[in-house]
Amino acid sequence: MKYHAPTNQFTVSAADLQRAAHSMRFAILHIRLAAGHPAIGYTNPGPMDSPEFAESGILDAARDLGIDLGAVRPGKLDVSTKP
Repeated sequence: MKYHAPTNQFTVSAADLQRAAHSMRFAILHIRLAAGHPAIGYTNPGPMDSPEFAESGILDAARDLGIDLGAVRPGKLDVSTKP
């Protein structure tokens, strides 16, 4: 990301967004591994718990930045391979 002072604007490159998306997917993968959930995705049988809330927060942050990770609900994204 670069800041352009004369126009008071930020410029975010595609490479920056790609790295951010990779980092978010990596974080989701390790949240799932720590919780014993499969990386390929799953259906949560009950109420959301800390791992789902954490994943939901990451998905929301991605969406706020204009990044479509491929899912909007926790457990629905396959993070078992690189996109």
